[in-house]
Amino acid sequence: MDLSPDSPLAALWTPPLVGAALQLAAIIGFALLGRLFPRDPAQPLLHRDLWMNLLNGAVLYPLRLTVVAWAAGALRVGLLPTEALPRPWAQGLVAFLLLDLGRYWLHRAAHRVPWLWTFHRVHHSARRLDSTTGLRMHAVDFLQLSALPIVLFGVLLDTTTWSPWVLTAVLGVGALFDGFQHANLRLPWSSPVVRAWSAVLNNPHFHAWHHTVDGAEIDGNYGNTLTIWDRLFGSDVTRPALPRAFGVAADQGLREDPIGWQLLRPTRPA
Repeated sequence: MDLSPDSPLAALWTPPLVGAALQLAAIIGFALLGRLFPRDPAQPLLHRDLWMNLLNGAVLYPLRLTVVAWAAGALRVGLLPTEALPRPWAQGLVAFLLLDLGRYWLHRAAHRVPWLWTFHRVHHSARRLDSTTGLRMHAVDFLQLSALPIVLFGVLLDTTTWSPWVLTAVLGVGALFDGFQHANLRLPWSSPVVRAWSAVLNNPHFHAWHHTVDGAEIDGNYGNTLTIWDRLFGSDVTRPALPRAFGVAADQGLREDPIGWQLLRPTRPA
């Protein structure tokens, strides 16, 4: 299995050290920004949800080293040729748009398909959001998200001739936005700059409305990096004020158990 840095296929999942370094940089950077400009000034830097998120990330990391790495190396189909994309910028643009659109629909399905929601609500069980919240997910969620770029760029598209850094960079953008959108970071919604940014790109205010505890009535904002999909497909639920609380409703709650137990029994009610 070729996992060398110059292998385009290796970029489907990013080499473990590179992916971990990007995610760690996003977590630390946006955590520090959140201390300077907090959305919730009363939220401590270290709290129960943060430790659960970090523990969950550590539990899932071996899957990236084993199952995901194996799948990325084994699935080299490339059904559709991509000779029409000779330039790296074109390859990157197509890859970014396809992956972000795919993530939108996968995320939407995780909320609208009851069986998928039983796993995805582990992520939504966090009552405090910060740059580590993206690590909080069930293994089924993790494997779905990992499978998407492998299917797109290993099975569907022939990316063997692409510039080696293209897919790594595209996946890196997603990792950075994962830390940013969950950060405990205050953005003044009345600012024209913030509104202009939110018209195109995800941010903590936009994503806060995805994590509202009233998600059963206000369900939307599924975009990962781009917010245009939510407006295009009618799922933008952003409001000027922040949600009253984060988490899941009582009838959708999970047991107050360690995250490892949540991974084993995600459907057990509170």
